[in-house]
Amino acid sequence: MPNLTSVFNAEIIRLSRKEVKAAVQPLKKANNALRKTVLDLKKRISALESRNNQLQSLQPKTDHPKEFQEIPDNLRVTSKTIQSLRKKLGLSQESFGKLLGVSSNAVFSMEHKKGQLKPRTATLSNLLALKNMSKREVNKKLEGME
Repeated sequence: MPNLTSVFNAEIIRLSRKEVKAAVQPLKKANNALRKTVLDLKKRISALESRNNQLQSLQPKTDHPKEFQEIPDNLRVTSKTIQSLRKKLGLSQESFGKLLGVSSNAVFSMEHKKGQLKPRTATLSNLLALKNMSKREVNKKLEGME
C-alpha cells in the first residue's frame, strides 16, 4: 500500500498546477494577442518607411535660403557684440528684439550671458543683417514692422 503522505503530496501538486494553469491562461492569451499586434505594427512601420523613402527620392532637393548660407563658420557672437550693436543703432531691448525675431527678455539674457553665444540660425542671420544697416534703415524697418 502506498504511503499516505506521498499520495497527499501528489494530489496537492496536481491541484496547485491546475490552479496556476487556470490563473496564467488569460495572461498567455493576452500576451499572444499583443505579440501579434506588435508584429502587425512592425510590418506597417516597415511599409510606411519604405513609402516615405520613395516619396523623398521623388521630391526635389531644396537648398537652405540664401540668408542662411551666408553665415560664416568662424563668426563669434558675445554679449559685448549684442550690446555694442544695439547701442550703435540706438535701439531699446524691445525694438532690437523685434528686429532679431526674439523677445526683449531674450535680448537681456544675451547681453548678460558670459562667453560665446549660440543663437539660432534665423536670429544669427537677422543679427548679421542688422550689422550692415544704418540707423535710418533700421528705423524704417521698425516702422514697417509696426
